[in-house]
Amino acid sequence: MQCIQLHGLVQAGTGLSGAAPLHDILPCGPINALISTISRPVTPDELTPQEIADLAMRHNAILMAYCDKTTVIPMALGCVFSRKAAVVSELTMHLDRHVQNLDALHGIQEYTVQLKIIGAPKTGHVTAGSGRAFLQMQRARRTARDNLHQDQRVFAQKVLDQLHTPTVQIEASASPKPDQLFNCALLLNKTDVVHLQQIARDLHAPAAALGLDLMITGPWPPYSSAALKAPTHRAVCDGV
Repeated sequence: MQCIQLHGLVQAGTGLSGAAPLHDILPCGPINALISTISRPVTPDELTPQEIADLAMRHNAILMAYCDKTTVIPMALGCVFSRKAAVVSELTMHLDRHVQNLDALHGIQEYTVQLKIIGAPKTGHVTAGSGRAFLQMQRARRTARDNLHQDQRVFAQKVLDQLHTPTVQIEASASPKPDQLFNCALLLNKTDVVHLQQIARDLHAPAAALGLDLMITGPWPPYSSAALKAPTHRAVCDGV
């Protein structure tokens, strides 16, 4: 049976974006729901990794089409309902909260900031003139390596301290990758984006000198504020 996927929420009166994959707008009082039709209810266990990736990319593309022109609240990937009436019913139960979230996120954008370890800084080749000199070089390298790890972590804290100034909210990833010192999502006012860009310019060279790569990407839909979790399979079938 065909089902309705809920992608996000925008303010009432927002027009349909032609730049996004096929979708529709479902009015719900003071808000509009961004929805699309899928062929059947699915759970992650039923999908291949590629199918999940395709769904996520389509979900993101629909949300991104609205980011530049209006405030959008993303729903969690997998928010699926049996029919449009079920979507309206679910949203109506928490309508005041959704309206408040839209108001709170007005003029707010999300960026991601990652600090990755890309390797030790390159040093020139030095030839030891004796066995004693070789051992001294090895000790110096171990000390430099230990100092580098400490310096990298001090630098990471420095970056985080600077990011706190322009941001409304910082949310760290629950499971950063092994080569990441941190990976976080920032919510900040559009007027403060220039501050974030200046931080990136000022810290790019010091990061590279420590064998680090500072990456700032965005703006993204504010996924860190995603409001609805995926309903259970039973809820989908019951139209709750």
